[in-house]
Amino acid sequence: MTEEKLKEWATLAKSAKKKSAKGGIKFDDNKPDYSLIPPNALEDAVKVLTIGAKKYERHNWKKLDNIDDRYFAAAQRHLWALKKGETHDDETGIHHGAHAICCMMFFVENYYLQTDKNKV
Repeated sequence: MTEEKLKEWATLAKSAKKKSAKGGIKFDDNKPDYSLIPPNALEDAVKVLTIGAKKYERHNWKKLDNIDDRYFAAAQRHLWALKKGETHDDETGIHHGAHAICCMMFFVENYYLQTDKNKV
């Protein structure tokens, strides 16, 4: 441990103590805040993923050809259904937005799988 690192932590600790009413220290100011995820939307997205895993198989989406085009198109179908006033998918009964979220998660995840195999 370097002297410089110890000084940095001491400075951070003083700042953290000022922020905590109980005097606790946790260096998480610059870390992702998962409490920002809306719980109902997340639950609906997980329901969509669970139905998909039962209907096809777990992680089946990774085996498809043209993943980007297919999931972008699928997300668009769900978004346009919403735009036309249809809130829930006929097959699952789950909000079209949750389906679109899942499609876009596959789209983004595929980007990481293609650009950095160790990112997942």
